[in-house]
Amino acid sequence: MDRNKQVIKLKILGRPSYNKWTLHQWVLEIKDILENEYGIHLEIEVVDTIDEEPILMIEDNIVLEGLPGEEGYLIEIIKHNLDKLLVKEKNKARE
Repeated sequence: MDRNKQVIKLKILGRPSYNKWTLHQWVLEIKDILENEYGIHLEIEVVDTIDEEPILMIEDNIVLEGLPGEEGYLIEIIKHNLDKLLVKEKNKARE
């Protein structure tokens, strides 16, 4: 990992299930693409909880509950939230 890259934490929560496993696999499949596009490092953590449906968090924000119909929707959800997060942090750094 490049030490100059910002680390962003993705957390997948939920009870062990096919949907949670699928969400985790999809995130792993797009991880490199997102890291290269945004110049960041994604740190992925999977946590077993009692939640019926999987929950995806970026930093401390819940961005998805459940499993999207296809991987493309997941990419759009993550990119939209990364854009918001990185703009917010960029504006904060200017202050």
